[in-house]
Amino acid sequence: MGRYHIVGRAGAGSLIVEFLFREVGVEYDISFPDPADVKRPDFHARNPLGRIPVLICPDGHQIFETLAIINHITTHFDGLAPPVGSAIHDRYCQFMALLATSLYPAYHRQHHSHYYAEAAAFDDMRAKAVAEQAVLYDYIEAELAPYICGEMLTAADFYLYMLSRWDFDKAGIRANRPKLDALLTELRSRPSVSDSLAAQPRRRSTG
Repeated sequence: MGRYHIVGRAGAGSLIVEFLFREVGVEYDISFPDPADVKRPDFHARNPLGRIPVLICPDGHQIFETLAIINHITTHFDGLAPPVGSAIHDRYCQFMALLATSLYPAYHRQHHSHYYAEAAAFDDMRAKAVAEQAVLYDYIEAELAPYICGEMLTAADFYLYMLSRWDFDKAGIRANRPKLDALLTELRSRPSVSDSLAAQPRRRSTG
């Protein structure tokens, strides 16, 4: 049996995998393929849309889609999710879905607008994404106590922190949201997060 191997991209969605592995003390390898490599047929055999991250497990089987990877980690290693079958686990799943299907796509529409519309529509689309996120961050602020799942720090909090790093106005999402500000500050100071961020290679310029 080998070690876990993450196929990732610096500063991108593979961060959550690194955060969680470091949090539970799992050693792993990681590679950052050139953008041209993820367009190759052999990479698309791993993931039909050529997305990052991909997790290669010690027995050789591979997982793509961030939620599936997070679920694998929380299933195999204790301490990152509430007990299955509990009400708090339902809450955890609800927030993971909210982050993945609403907050993340709003960031994607802002950073990768060309996937969704012609340039003339970019400003309007981005403004609507920011407005949608404001509603979500206000809801999250109201629900934090101090973590998403109350007193238990879970993978959902780490996922929220990763997504927040992609905001064009990081100070703005914290303004008038003291509980969110405190959570993001705490997460940034955890060794699992700070060490992962320090280990990221400098991203190549794409033009």
